[in-house]
Amino acid sequence: MLKVKTLLAGGLLLCAAYAHADDDADAKRALKLSGNIGLTGFQDMVDARTPEKLSIRGGLRYRVDVLENDFRGAIDATRKAERHELSLYAGGSLLGMIDVAARFPFLVTRDKTNRFGLPDLPSDRDHGWGDLDLAAKVSLSLGLIDAAVFAKGRIPSGEPEVRDLGEFEYGLAASLTLFNHHLAAHANVSGLQVEEGLSALRFRVGASFVVLDFEDLLVRVYGYGDGIEYEGRATTDFDLDFGAQAILFGFVSVELGTTVRIVDGGYLDDSVRDALRGQGITDRHFDDDGTWALELGVGIVF
Repeated sequence: MLKVKTLLAGGLLLCAAYAHADDDADAKRALKLSGNIGLTGFQDMVDARTPEKLSIRGGLRYRVDVLENDFRGAIDATRKAERHELSLYAGGSLLGMIDVAARFPFLVTRDKTNRFGLPDLPSDRDHGWGDLDLAAKVSLSLGLIDAAVFAKGRIPSGEPEVRDLGEFEYGLAASLTLFNHHLAAHANVSGLQVEEGLSALRFRVGASFVVLDFEDLLVRVYGYGDGIEYEGRATTDFDLDFGAQAILFGFVSVELGTTVRIVDGGYLDDSVRDALRGQGITDRHFDDDGTWALELGVGIVF
């Protein structure tokens, strides 16, 4: 019975969106909203669509990532790592098909490991300017479906005290648009190369829905699953990302988003593994005790 009620409620929402879409096609304004690097989209999801006219965006985005691990072995331990990032970002779209963006972050990191039955170890803290991120996308519109190729690169240019590995992600994006841009389904699949020689396959699947569309206020909600499978490992990290974006007064953008780890694949990069071994702790990642992130953004769109 609960499933039936849920389906009926979802159907009513879609019907309401369709009725509203007939009266107002301004939901296309939502295409100006950007993800955490600055390409159109939300958080890490790349929207395959690109605004038809020249569009410029920029602003500030704050994100905190928290990772908690339990280790079991000759010495049991817990680890909590925090990464606070305040980023300047900018992006632009033109010709209805080209999208470029850049992000420059300031980072504050803290990594604390406690060994059971032994004195606490000092925290590993760093802060400073991180590496510059660059991204680009080329889109092709096929009616209701848009397809795109995209690339994101992290250039090692930050302060040496800040541990920020270089990355390169390249892939394909697709979006299916319904109800005059009020509802859209999105998918990304990409390859990921990390500075230390690590390779991974990454995939994202989700949807976005414009729930309010007025002259001075547009609100879009989104949700998607984000998976990453590292080369040589049978398990996969899988996160659930969701949040809301808005355009106020036609040019101010705001965003609130969160990420929750659903499945943890037990990946540890080499530097963390070496540090744990130096403390007598097994490098086997036994349990994820809570991994999440929160993101806040404010900017302008034209």
